[in-house]
Amino acid sequence: MENFEQKIINAVNGKLNDGTVEKLVSQYIEKGVSDALINVFSYGGEGKKLIEKKLNETMVPAIENHDFNQYLTKLDTVLTEIVNSTSLADNKEILKNFKELMKEPKTKEIKLSEIFKQYCKYVAENVNTDDLEACCDDGEPYYEHVAAQMEVEHEEKGWLRSDYDDCVVRFTCDEDMELNCQVKLFKRKNKDRWRMLNYDDSVDISSLCGLSSFKVFLMTLHRAFTDIVLDVESDCDDDIEPEEKPEWSLS
Repeated sequence: MENFEQKIINAVNGKLNDGTVEKLVSQYIEKGVSDALINVFSYGGEGKKLIEKKLNETMVPAIENHDFNQYLTKLDTVLTEIVNSTSLADNKEILKNFKELMKEPKTKEIKLSEIFKQYCKYVAENVNTDDLEACCDDGEPYYEHVAAQMEVEHEEKGWLRSDYDDCVVRFTCDEDMELNCQVKLFKRKNKDRWRMLNYDDSVDISSLCGLSSFKVFLMTLHRAFTDIVLDVESDCDDDIEPEEKPEWSLS
């Protein structure tokens, strides 16, 4: 008959031989590796940082180089169906502004003087002529010209230290203050290209109708992170002839 010690020895040998030890060792190794991986890929872990770095190196260039214009037709179709199912079916401005917002700028860089030209075009197309004098000098009648201005104001930091420079660009028309607007630009001190800061890109379908062509233009530049070259620093002004023509009668 086996004594107590022999029973213990036999039990230990049995566990050593039936794979129990190997199983337990495997479980603890698995748990140890799992805990180590959690630490590696947790917030601040080197593994997480490495994966983010590799994803940025591969995915970001792919996204930047992808042509999203192929989706414009699909989005246009969807929006057309939405507009046609509402009381705004006759409002072409919604579709027009949507298409303009979805377009990518032809260049990643634009001069401030070119933005001012777009503003002048916007003034010519939209200035209120109710209080303008109608003229006719032996030819087609026209409204008196209006003035469009652009002012660049650099912000003083004073004692506050910053790595960025800021400026405000104001677009104004004295004859129609409804056309006035401004944008804020910023750049790093060691750079020479500016970008728009926090321009209002939040629009819904109902507000697409009320967007002006110049605001759509600015929103497109902001959305595409377009670089802006301040080729003009002093105030600019231009003499604008309204596109709207007065009704003229000799009677």
